[in-house]
Amino acid sequence: MKTYLSKTKTFALALVTLFATSIAAPAFAVNDEDKKGEISYVGNVNDLPVYRLSLDNKANEIFFVSVTDNDGNVLYNEKVSGKKIVRNYQFDNDVYSEYDLTFTISNIKGKTVSVYNVSNSKKIVNEVAVNRVK
Repeated sequence: MKTYLSKTKTFALALVTLFATSIAAPAFAVNDEDKKGEISYVGNVNDLPVYRLSLDNKANEIFFVSVTDNDGNVLYNEKVSGKKIVRNYQFDNDVYSEYDLTFTISNIKGKTVSVYNVSNSKKIVNEVAVNRVK
């Protein structure tokens, strides 16, 4: 009799767990609005960093992309449109050796879709190792 109750309780617990996780899954779903635009670091070309904008534009809307520096000065802005938008951006590293860039993507109505902050800083590390030979 004890094994029958134990198996029933285990089955009921598994069923409740399965039901609870199936209800909770939609709560973690990502909104399509949040994944419209993405800025990523691609690498360096001629020792200058390259950043890539990937914009999934299913509704074929017009977007504005602006890049500002630490002080809020606009370094670059453009109007983009199309279904799948991919743009590469590269800025002079001599002028902005240590910088914070802010990429702002907004729609034609002025609503901000995404904001990305890019930070670059250089660190010099000197490592000294002393090992006993004998």
